[in-house]
Formats: sequence, structure tokens, C-alpha cells
Amino acid sequence: MPEKQRRNHRAYREKTKRLRKREDTCWICGAWIDRTLDYRDPMSWTADHLTPLSKGGRLLGKMRAAHRSCNSRRGNRTDPVNPLPTSREW
Repeated sequence: MPEKQRRNHRAYREKTKRLRKREDTCWICGAWIDRTLDYRDPMSWTADHLTPLSKGGRLLGKMRAAHRSCNSRRGNRTDPVNPLPTSREW
């Protein structure tokens, strides 16, 4: 049976619920995540797929906790985004 590709699937909701109870720091920036914030807030908790779904990741694959803004900034890259990228030496 093919994997369900919907985020409202029961197995996905249960996995993110367990992850939310276990992890409260963003794996990208390392800061604490306030779980009481509204889900639309940029600093709210979200589950980040380590291998992006667009690059062959599985919906129920490995996930880590992240801020919504950090997760969006990372996009579909497979490595965490450096918050202060430098392109040259000063």
C-alpha cells in the first residue's frame, strides 16, 4: 500500500505529537521553541523533515523540531542554513 501523502493522516499527527512532547529546541538555530505560540507565528513549533519531501523524503521519515521561520528559511536544502553566511574575508 503506498504511503499517504497527507499531513492530516493519523500516523503523521501521532508522530508529530510525540516529537512535540520530546523536543523543544530548534535543531537549526539551537534556540528554545515556545510551544504556546499560535501555529502562524514565525517562532512557533513545527516538524522539519531531515530529507525534504521534494527530494525523496518520506512523510513519516526522520523529523526534528524547528521554528517555523527556520524551517521556511531552510527550504528544501538537506543541510541547515547558516544564519550569518559570509562570502568573503574581512
